[in-house]
Amino acid sequence: MLVLPPFQGEGHGAQLLETVHRYYCTSAKVQDITAEDPSENYVKLRDFVLVKLCLTLPSFSSEKLSQGFSEEMVSEAREKLKINKKHARRVYEILRLRNTDMSDEEKAREFRLEVKKRLYGPYRKNQRELTKMRKCLRPEELASHISQMDTTLQHEELEKSYQDVLAEYRRVLERLAQA
Repeated sequence: MLVLPPFQGEGHGAQLLETVHRYYCTSAKVQDITAEDPSENYVKLRDFVLVKLCLTLPSFSSEKLSQGFSEEMVSEAREKLKINKKHARRVYEILRLRNTDMSDEEKAREFRLEVKKRLYGPYRKNQRELTKMRKCLRPEELASHISQMDTTLQHEELEKSYQDVLAEYRRVLERLAQA
């Protein structure tokens, strides 16, 4: 998808992507609408369009958002809008942020932990790999791998990832408020 520079920033990309989604959502042959190797700007655009589309779905209502991410959200997003689970999760997090009073420490903490739980996935994988390596590597080889998996560094990276995601989500919500 390409919008030429003189026409960028006027909402044409969002209109085009939304039109494509609405057109293909009605086709029974279409399973999922994806983009191969999307740019950062495209990901932001897709987040905006998918959030806008999911606002009308009952499973993404304010009451359901407070109950956490559910299989109902995944199935409704997949069936009605051809959105995969990963994108449905991002939409859920953006809408959850929209409905969360971040000045309430407890609600902000719940939101943060839920997002960080998703972001922690790659680190869990590293922990499983480390367990396997302990069984087959010599102590000096193991020591070099363990130093690369420093938990303090992991926590710092996780916090940075969370702050980046939060900033992205806030930009989507700002744009949604202007639409």
